Amino acid sequence: MKKTFTVVLVGQPNVGKSSLINAISGSKLRVGNFSGVTVEKAEAKLHYEDYIIDIIDLPGTYSLNGYSLEEKIVSDFLKNEQYDIILNVLDSTNLERNLVLTLQLKELNKPLFLALNMTDEAEKENIKINYGELESKLGVKACPVSAKGLNLKLLLKEVVEMYKDLEQKSPSAKEAPKPTIKPSITSFSRTAKLEESAPNILVSSNISAYAISAKALARECQTVPRNRAKNTQKIDSVLLHKLWGIPIFLVLMLIVFEVAFEIGGWLQDVIQGWIDWLSGHVGVIITNATLASLVGDGVIQGVGVVLSFVPLIVILYIGITLLEGSGYMARVAFLLDGLFFRFGLHGKSFIPLVTGFGCSVPAYMATRTLQNKREKMITLFVIGFMSCSARLPIYSLFIAAFFPIRYAGIILFFIYFGGSFVALLLAKLLKLTIFRGDNEPFVMEMPKYRMPTLKVLWFSVWTKCYMYIKKAGTVILLGAIIVWAISNFPRSSEVEHKYESQIAALKTQNEQAKAANHPYLKDDELDAKVTDLQNLEAEKQLDYSIAGRVGNFIQPVFAPMDFDWRLTISLITGFSAKEIVVSTLGVLYALGDSDDGGGYKLQQALQKSVSVPSSVAFILFIMFYIPCFAATIAFAQEAGRRWYALYLLVFTTVVAYIFAYIGYLIASLFYLH
Repeated sequence: MKKTFTVVLVGQPNVGKSSLINAISGSKLRVGNFSGVTVEKAEAKLHYEDYIIDIIDLPGTYSLNGYSLEEKIVSDFLKNEQYDIILNVLDSTNLERNLVLTLQLKELNKPLFLALNMTDEAEKENIKINYGELESKLGVKACPVSAKGLNLKLLLKEVVEMYKDLEQKSPSAKEAPKPTIKPSITSFSRTAKLEESAPNILVSSNISAYAISAKALARECQTVPRNRAKNTQKIDSVLLHKLWGIPIFLVLMLIVFEVAFEIGGWLQDVIQGWIDWLSGHVGVIITNATLASLVGDGVIQGVGVVLSFVPLIVILYIGITLLEGSGYMARVAFLLDGLFFRFGLHGKSFIPLVTGFGCSVPAYMATRTLQNKREKMITLFVIGFMSCSARLPIYSLFIAAFFPIRYAGIILFFIYFGGSFVALLLAKLLKLTIFRGDNEPFVMEMPKYRMPTLKVLWFSVWTKCYMYIKKAGTVILLGAIIVWAISNFPRSSEVEHKYESQIAALKTQNEQAKAANHPYLKDDELDAKVTDLQNLEAEKQLDYSIAGRVGNFIQPVFAPMDFDWRLTISLITGFSAKEIVVSTLGVLYALGDSDDGGGYKLQQALQKSVSVPSSVAFILFIMFYIPCFAATIAFAQEAGRRWYALYLLVFTTVVAYIFAYIGYLIASLFYLH
């Protein structure tokens, strides 16, 4: 029987703990280049020889003093929870800063092992580390590793050997040996001052005994070239330039959106064509009309329309992951701190805000890096205005239906950054009215530039897309079936009889005219007439259904923007998950057969039923109204009080309605109904 023991990964932010655990165990943890990206402990299980290793990845922390939430979580866990070995992960290119935490971990008198990560990068920078001297000074074992594959098996072997040694010792003998260098005080405060030896690191200006000891130890155990940061400084001089730094960022994001829409849009059309073909042939396989409608219009069209947007989401995530993993996004946070400060936000607010482009749930959780309560609340209230990936299919659908395709990427770019601009304006409003108070100083580590590995790209993109596809197969499938049901029942026998009689009469008259050699309709003309009558019947039945009645009841609220009841219903179902908006429209506008075999059935239905000003208003309402149910729950948890969710509902709904109505009025000046 295999023995189980627990290893706790502890390290400062951006030392590559998540990358290392991914490389060792294949665990799909979130990998990024931001301080505190692992907000809560993450776990993985690894089988090695006769042992099962439970690996716990704690949040990145600079020290154990409880200065931040991450430091408190790590300190409490290490002092109060049960585990066997502390695996301290260090950045080999920033040894001096990392040793501050190592010295504090030594004082816990727990079994400690050092994994000096990013050894390959240290070698490229000509940084020489004397591992034997480091082990001798600290009295612990150390192993140089790299998440790209260097010494991973050796690391596991030595950790297992360490556990075997611990098993053979008595509990009293498991106390770790004392380090040869021991600080005399335990305070370590961080302020925003750069140290000459590491120009991209924010360190302490009030140098404590830990920092002094770490500096002395690093000088004895490593040699660092003087010009090591020269290339980074050259790149930063361009990307962080006070004049063209922000325009460069906007251009890069525009390129990402253009590529996503051009390539992803083409793939989407191909997938949508398959979905339309499959949906159209369901009636041939399933003879029961009701069941065929459920499978074809409800399941295949409802879920399939959502799945057709996967290529756009994949390409968008690849672009954002490249910018994030390279270290560029952290610099954008620094670049935007001055701008954010004017609007009542903190530079670190950029991290949860840009995360909101992916999903609002982790974006709300990422606000834990903000120490100032007021700044955190402001950020929480405006995150929803950052368009998450679930809204992308809605934007893509309406852009393709109502605007020239050559401008699609540009329109999408302005949608995303228009929402960001409104978020800043409303953040300022909240700062001046509800959340008044002083701002927290900006303190953040600047990671080195590095190209994300293919493995990191794969894990990041796959994890997000898997959640999207999983939602399509569960929540969206259920939603599509429910929407189909309420839009098909009850049925009016009177309406059914009326149109069946008209169709029968049309066919009879045509046969009589043909027999009498009078002008008659050819087969294709007759089929077109029958299809028109069937579509009219479907529309009347839809009005008679539960969905039609509810939609018509609520529709007067949106009458100033000329929304029909189907648009209104889709907004309501979108609260459960924004992806359901598209599937709802796909079900509600699936009115009979179309003579167009392509993938534009829903777009054409929208063009016939919705005006351009109404489409603009609908897009604006989608941009600003309340996030999905799961995100709202996450908001309430991070805000600390559940009734804040009601405030969020009122706040976002009012903002969405105002901007949608303004957009409708402006668009009406340029487009006729």
